[in-house]
Amino acid sequence: MSTFSLQMLRALFLATILAGALAGSAMAPAPNASCALPSEPEGIPAALDAAITGPADKDRACMKALLIPEARMMFLSIAADGAPSYKIETLDDWIARVKARGHAMLEEKQLKFRIERYGNIAHLWSSYTLQSDGKQVARGINSIQAIKEAGGWRVTGIMVQAESATTPLPKEYLP
Repeated sequence: MSTFSLQMLRALFLATILAGALAGSAMAPAPNASCALPSEPEGIPAALDAAITGPADKDRACMKALLIPEARMMFLSIAADGAPSYKIETLDDWIARVKARGHAMLEEKQLKFRIERYGNIAHLWSSYTLQSDGKQVARGINSIQAIKEAGGWRVTGIMVQAESATTPLPKEYLP
């Protein structure tokens, strides 16, 4: 087979994979009708707080509606020696991990956020606090990426770094 034929086969193969990926995302399940998506990116922090807050084992239909099916959550940790590490989870991974906490009451609140937006994409930089059974268990920064779809704004990914002794939240990120 000639080099040109191999290149054409590769191009056709890649185009087929791309078309399948695009068709798959276009066929992603529609958001749950009982969980209204924010009409503007400014509504994402409140929608995220509402989807997280409640018993750890609550129904996560609104969280599933808010995040696209392919969304990933990345949790960055800083060790005592300052070395970073991270863990990437799907939404289902996160739900299972949180659900294992049983009936513990969780409350997440975005403290302060700013938004960068261009057309149908947005980036939110948000400080947050997380309480479990009324006690603060974490505070940190969420880096949230979102897209506008026909039904509203949905989250495509969240990167989280909790505050630590070596990385306290700067005053400008506090209310």
